[in-house]
Amino acid sequence: MSEAARLGDPIGHSHALAGMIAGTLVGGLIAAAGGIAAGALFTAGLAASCLGVGVLLIGASFLVGYLTGKLATAARDGLADAGAGSLSPSGAIQTGSPNVFINGKPAAIATISQVSCSNDGPSMQMAQGSDNVFINKQPASRKGDKTNCDAQVMEGSADVTIGGGTATTLPIDPEVPNWLYKASDLTLLFAGLLGGAGGAASKLGALGKLFSKLKGINWFMKTACRLGKVAIVAEAGGIIARPVDIISGQKFLAGDDELDFVLPSRFPVEWQRYWRSGNPGDSVLGRGWSLFWESCLIPYQDGLVWRAPSGDYISFPAVPRGHKTYCEAEKCWLMHNPDGTWQVFDVSEQAWHYQAPAGEQPGRLVMMTDATGNMTSLVYTDEGQLSGLDDSAGQHLSCRYITTANGLLRLACVLLHTPGGDVPLVSYTYDDEGQLSTVTNRAGEIIRQFTWHNGLMAGHQDRHGLLSEYQWQEIEGLPRVTAWRHSAGESLTMFYDFAGGVRRVVRDDGKQALWQLDDDDNVARFTDFDGRSLAFLYERGELCGVILPGGGQRRCEWDIYGRLLRETDPLDRTTTWQYSRNTDRLVSVTWPDGSQEFEQHDQQGRLTQQTDTLGNITRYHYPDVEESLPSSVINALGGEVKLEWNAQGQLLRHTDCSGSITAYAWDVFGELTHSTDAEGNLTQYQRDSAGRLQRLIHPIGSEEHFTWNARGQLTCHQDPLGSETHWQYNQLGQRTAVTDRINRTRRWHYNARGWLTRLENGNGGEYQFNYDAAGRLTGERRPDNTDHFYRYNAGGLLSEHLETGPQNSSAQPSQRVHQFRYDEAGQLCQRSNDSAVWQYRYSATGRLNEVSRTPTAAGAEQGIEPDRVQLHYDSAGNLLSEQGVNGKLDYEWDALANLLSLALPQGDQLQWLYYGSGHTSAIKFNQQLVSEFTRDRLHRETGRTQGSLFQQRQYDEFGRRRWQSSFRNGTISKPEEGLLWRVFRYTGRGELEGVSDALRGETHYGYDAEGRLQQHTEPRQSLRSRHLHYDLADNLLGEDPLSSAGARQQPAAIVSNRLTTWQQLFYRYDAWGNLVSRRHGQHEQHYAYDADNRLISARGRGPEGEFTAHYHYDALGRRIRKTVDYRNRGTETTRFLWQGYRLLQEQRDNATRRTWSYDPA
Repeated sequence: MSEAARLGDPIGHSHALAGMIAGTLVGGLIAAAGGIAAGALFTAGLAASCLGVGVLLIGASFLVGYLTGKLATAARDGLADAGAGSLSPSGAIQTGSPNVFINGKPAAIATISQVSCSNDGPSMQMAQGSDNVFINKQPASRKGDKTNCDAQVMEGSADVTIGGGTATTLPIDPEVPNWLYKASDLTLLFAGLLGGAGGAASKLGALGKLFSKLKGINWFMKTACRLGKVAIVAEAGGIIARPVDIISGQKFLAGDDELDFVLPSRFPVEWQRYWRSGNPGDSVLGRGWSLFWESCLIPYQDGLVWRAPSGDYISFPAVPRGHKTYCEAEKCWLMHNPDGTWQVFDVSEQAWHYQAPAGEQPGRLVMMTDATGNMTSLVYTDEGQLSGLDDSAGQHLSCRYITTANGLLRLACVLLHTPGGDVPLVSYTYDDEGQLSTVTNRAGEIIRQFTWHNGLMAGHQDRHGLLSEYQWQEIEGLPRVTAWRHSAGESLTMFYDFAGGVRRVVRDDGKQALWQLDDDDNVARFTDFDGRSLAFLYERGELCGVILPGGGQRRCEWDIYGRLLRETDPLDRTTTWQYSRNTDRLVSVTWPDGSQEFEQHDQQGRLTQQTDTLGNITRYHYPDVEESLPSSVINALGGEVKLEWNAQGQLLRHTDCSGSITAYAWDVFGELTHSTDAEGNLTQYQRDSAGRLQRLIHPIGSEEHFTWNARGQLTCHQDPLGSETHWQYNQLGQRTAVTDRINRTRRWHYNARGWLTRLENGNGGEYQFNYDAAGRLTGERRPDNTDHFYRYNAGGLLSEHLETGPQNSSAQPSQRVHQFRYDEAGQLCQRSNDSAVWQYRYSATGRLNEVSRTPTAAGAEQGIEPDRVQLHYDSAGNLLSEQGVNGKLDYEWDALANLLSLALPQGDQLQWLYYGSGHTSAIKFNQQLVSEFTRDRLHRETGRTQGSLFQQRQYDEFGRRRWQSSFRNGTISKPEEGLLWRVFRYTGRGELEGVSDALRGETHYGYDAEGRLQQHTEPRQSLRSRHLHYDLADNLLGEDPLSSAGARQQPAAIVSNRLTTWQQLFYRYDAWGNLVSRRHGQHEQHYAYDADNRLISARGRGPEGEFTAHYHYDALGRRIRKTVDYRNRGTETTRFLWQGYRLLQEQRDNATRRTWSYDPA
């Protein structure tokens, strides 16, 4: 029996490591002493003029070196063995069980309990516990059990013991890894040969200091990431002007526009360009540029400088073989391998491998690997330029170079070797100064252009044609951007106050934004163009919080490795993340309500198991230790999905839980060419030379065609019947016009900042939009001349919506106001209008738990009643119950979140049975079978029972229902053999063209090229053919009027989008566009609405005579009751019960009920 481990109990490593280090030092001193003596003899031997004396002296030096080396090794091993039997505290258990306590402290459990270790890092885990005592489904840890860094629990409970053997749940790395012993041997040899070990001291080179004044691209990208975690845009961190870092004044490029291609693979090759004005380095693309393969290790003074793939320079101290050092600022390790090579890696476990620097020559990047062994190897020319690249899939890239007019070697193109020959994936041209001028894709289209002035970027043009131009000025000894504009009209002017720590930007409309910096040049406060301010909090140089304009705080905590540990919103709801060792492999997530999700990984870093908040487990299996992609996934109910991949890591076959197979085929560029579904339907994809979809061939042979411009934008789509739709774009890449298949054009208009200002709807009507300085919509005028005005709170959330009806010269326009209030986390907590006030309440995870409505005095007069809806969920977010005025519904779900049963208020119950991963096989009502289903290999319904009848269905290659037929016995091969049947016909565009029905006969539908219904005919029902007409905004028009010559004329367009007459029907509307009266002959009806535009009453004459009706809704807006008072029949009341927003049941006064059941899918 062992003492139970708890939160806070110490852990310790044995003294073997200290003994090893001491042994190494002592051995090094012995070796150094011997080495000095041997070195003196060796030097004397070289200096001796007499050959014989020299040889004797050199031989004596090797003998001294050999003897001292043996003594050093013995000293090291002796001290290491002596230290292995005792423990030294190195940390403590940091987390424990959320609900099991020992002596008032959370119990420690294997896998889940996090351990902080001063030797190995802050996020180690308990790896052992009892094999027969479990807490939260994990082995309970005890004194003596180990962590995954091989430390042991040193203390435990004085009065609680836990028995059983030892279960190990995680791999345990040896405390003294094998490489350290080898490194020790190499260190001794190194010390012996060189005569000292002074090079092991940690020193920073001066090269890093030369660039310390300027932030690098990695820092800019990290800033954007950190801001995104607290839901703040990158501009607040100073990233503006496509892009410029306003803090330092540097211009940089690192986004998708600089990603020239991606070579798909298990370990993809991303050919990404980086440029930064503060980068003094040269590149095969020109000064300031960097490609990933130009990364290298540069000897400098007594350390190394790492040129990162981004072109940033990071200083490292000298590291002895077999050791690594961590750069917290850049979140990466530098490791000196025992064989003399080097690698740089981070928590992602992607490693960059470098050859050993030779003298002053840098160590080149020779290989990139991931945790599972996928790799990309690189080969260089004698001049140090990349010659070729090979990935794990056998794909080969090669580089071609040119010499510019001024004699500089530059990269000309990158070629992919294919069976059909080498294909240039990207090509580059240069100006006379050797600076990059154009980038061309594999289709020969220029996707990027640059201009330069005095070595600085004067402008760049993206693939959409947008030209950005920059002006520079030397400020504080460095060139900085002082102005920017683009060809769509937006411009910024930048001002720098280094003494006051302020940066200011003035926009072309005169609005300005401010950044106040702290002493470390971090943004302390940002004031946006609309005057709202954000304040930022930092810890160890990391953004850890933001103070919002309303005073609320969002806080986050990062560890030294750059991993997010904790996130807390303004309501103090906290989410925490735990990771495996010094990687980004997630171990657990703990949500604000205390629920947890878990992941497990194997030693290769592959995901092997996921456990959701309800304890449901999904498992992943791999065929061998080298494969990084799973061959099967087993869900929580035991269903297995099988997966097959090609060498590039692209899916070839997907076999679902029911054995249905979908197959895929890919071309040499990694783009999909064919897909075959489980029924054998083949879809083909043909692409242009840039890889864009050009021709889509459907299983029945029909085709769609796509046309693209040189900027990569879709300009034309031709449907299977040959009709075309055309698109136009502006320089910002935004759609400006669409001409559809009936040749009508809709247009969009934008301002210089890309904000939509006007939309033409095609029939003469238009929408107009206005914005505030931050780009939030403040005003909108619609085609019916109603105006909508929007106001926002300090946090930028909508606080008021004012509606104003159309202008009327005889009276003031109608107005109504909607108001909104939020909690500190930005959740809507109250809204109100003329009819009612709504209150919203949420769970700790942000799920809506309750909404209540209280009518205003005006609303009460309209018949609006108080109401409340309550919702309850499980920890996975499945709805467990909803309670409203008409009763309570209770839900039951399986482990795959399929709805199993639904209990109704009267005690009735609906049940669903499934197969596979969630395909409905039967529905029951109170244990009575309602319907059973048969399905095809695509899990489409092909048959169902209906009492004594069976319905059979058949589908075409598009998955559309071709026919259905109901019959009593046996089987049928065609629909007409059944009792009740329908046959469906479709146009080439997929519209329903006709239905043949056993009862109604033939029904025909006609459409225009845009798919609008134009004709409806039912000959057997004696319905004359109806022809429908529309204006250019799709408003339904009346019959064409006759001209004086007797010809039909085109009816006038309905610019307001409000139809007033149609086929002897007359309509009137209120100020908000709600229909308030409808008249047909002597029948006239009138309608009234609440402030949310919901129908609350109707009166008039209908097919059953005079009536008055009232309609009531719950707090979620669902109709829950209607009361109809007929003049000659009395009053009838119907209540409605809802399953979410699906109508579930009608309840009538006579106690009858009608219940609907749905396929949950």
